[in-house]
Amino acid sequence: MLLGGKVSEGQSLYIQIIDQTAPLAGWCEGFFNLVFGSSLTARHIFSLFILMVQATYLGVVFINKKAYSESTFIPSLTFVIFFSFSFDTLALTPELIGSGFLLLALNNLFKEIEFREQRDESIFNLGLYVSIASLFSFSYSIYLVASIVILAVFTRLELRKYLLLICGFAIPHMLLISIFFLRNGLPSLWEFYYLPNLRFDIFFYTPAKSIWILIALPLLYLVVSFVMLNREARFTKYQSQLVQAMFFWMIFSVIQIFYSKGIRPQSFITLIPGACFYLSHFLLMIRRRRFAEINLWILLVGIVAINYLSRYEKLSGVRFGELLVHPSTYVNVKQKSILVLANDPAAYQENRLASSFVSWPLSQEIFTHPEYYENVIRVKNGILRDPPEIISDPQNLMDAFLKRIPELKDLYQKTAPGEYQRIKRKTI
Repeated sequence: MLLGGKVSEGQSLYIQIIDQTAPLAGWCEGFFNLVFGSSLTARHIFSLFILMVQATYLGVVFINKKAYSESTFIPSLTFVIFFSFSFDTLALTPELIGSGFLLLALNNLFKEIEFREQRDESIFNLGLYVSIASLFSFSYSIYLVASIVILAVFTRLELRKYLLLICGFAIPHMLLISIFFLRNGLPSLWEFYYLPNLRFDIFFYTPAKSIWILIALPLLYLVVSFVMLNREARFTKYQSQLVQAMFFWMIFSVIQIFYSKGIRPQSFITLIPGACFYLSHFLLMIRRRRFAEINLWILLVGIVAINYLSRYEKLSGVRFGELLVHPSTYVNVKQKSILVLANDPAAYQENRLASSFVSWPLSQEIFTHPEYYENVIRVKNGILRDPPEIISDPQNLMDAFLKRIPELKDLYQKTAPGEYQRIKRKTI
């Protein structure tokens, strides 16, 4: 929401905004800020609409590709049920939007596995959709490798088609690079988007124990589905290939989760299509429909109950403290334009973010190195472009820049330890 506010004000990603969020995600956040404002309810309603569209599309794909012995929308139902395992899965995030393009890519992957539908368009679209998904969340680039591996194992594609797949993936990124090249922003694009996202950093917003508790019931049903499919299932050759291909897709989904920078319950949504695929096979294998319905009810009630109890801290072992906004540590003012030189996003809950420094991990590298000329220029331009009324500086980082930037020294005065206020000049 902070990023969306800056984008909607007309500031350019990476050039004027210091943040590592993927470009399509940033531009969408700007659009959402214009449409929804600061309403979380509106965002949740829209994310619920996206969820329903994805669930319906997944069911249609499995029906069209004859993944099961009968046409059914059970995968769509289980998709919605699995999405209910944690309250944050309904948040309107880049990962949620990007996962929709992964479903489009999965559809084209099935077309290639189904030999009678192999066409150049499907292999090109496969790379294109994965690329668009990566422009919402860079970690989704992992599925390019997943697609190549699955195609190598289950198809007999020639080298030309692999190159076509890579070209489909490269075109959106080359278009992005061309846009920033024409705006003289190519170094900023590399420094603030590609470079931070290429790093293999892992941060758990939610403790691993909490995540294990949340996914325990879905994981149990997934294991049971694997066991029953291995013992009882009777597949055609094509269906058997889909079962194995989805297994590879889920393995790369696990890799993608750990490649993503911040791990939280919503990070596991890329596993849901595969889990729905196997669970639906298991339910359809049950001859007595009443027992299948009982299993669905157990899954639904169990997941919703765990979600509810954990959300309101009535389930021991699940801690959502890092996912919730707490009172600010450094700022006590309200309805002001501020800049906090620390990792304190709660300060902006009732204030407006001024300046260009959205992501503190990236901004910290700038403010802790005032000896570099590029950093001095970035601080000067970033603050003068949108001067905050208050700068909270608990680490005393601003003083070195004020000595080097006379315009800022004349604009701000230190009113308390770790706090600067903008000087109000009298107009004649």
